[in-house]
Amino acid sequence: MEVPSSDSNQIHTSNLNLDLGQLAIDAALRGDWLEAETLNKKIIKEDPNNTASLNRLARALFELGKYQQAKKIYQKVLEIDPYNPIAAKNLKRTLTFKKNEPKFSGDGQLQKNSLNETLLVPSLFLEEAGITKVVSLVKLAEPQKISKLYAGSPVILISKNRCISITDSEGNYLGVLPDDISHHLLRLIKGGNKYSAIIKSVKPNSLSLLIRENFRAKKFRNQPSFIDSSHAITYSSDNITLNYDEGSEEIVEQEVEEV
Repeated sequence: MEVPSSDSNQIHTSNLNLDLGQLAIDAALRGDWLEAETLNKKIIKEDPNNTASLNRLARALFELGKYQQAKKIYQKVLEIDPYNPIAAKNLKRTLTFKKNEPKFSGDGQLQKNSLNETLLVPSLFLEEAGITKVVSLVKLAEPQKISKLYAGSPVILISKNRCISITDSEGNYLGVLPDDISHHLLRLIKGGNKYSAIIKSVKPNSLSLLIRENFRAKKFRNQPSFIDSSHAITYSSDNITLNYDEGSEEIVEQEVEEV
């Protein structure tokens, strides 16, 4: 009986890892982060220094709310490849998830930390009747731009004459609020109310925000900002599952490997 050579074993392992890698990417595309975690761990067991799989594993852990584990994996990637931009970028993101309460500036806007990112905490994802509302944007930016966004990222509300435009923290256009919501909020903002928003979920052709009333003017003290807000949902501090679906398959495959 012929004994397989070490070279043939390496080729078999390499092909197996490629297959598992594609399955891991597919799992991430479906938002099945538990499966993505399992598959990437299988790859890493055979190839501990596979930085692409390590980055994908860290991303899956992050989406499952396992921030400390994700942080350690990104740090491991940087030990293997100190200049890995994906791990460096996302390591900073894990550091923004603190357990302290968010702070607001005098104008009702969320304060940002030294990384220029909002300190994200579970309470930011709490839906409160009359105070918050989940809204899907219209007139979206191109899918390539949308696919790179993350649930939990802060966005900017820009009041215009007849609508409210939404940009990311760097001023890149993302979309606008529907006309009825825009007109309603414009009236309240002109009256002194303050609002902030974060990304609630991302899908290939849709982007939804969680808009929150940060300050209510005296003239509106008995008027809730949102009458038909969703029922409250409580998230525990150690187990937040953020909804995030990547963009089109070609774009997403790159994004899933990178994050």
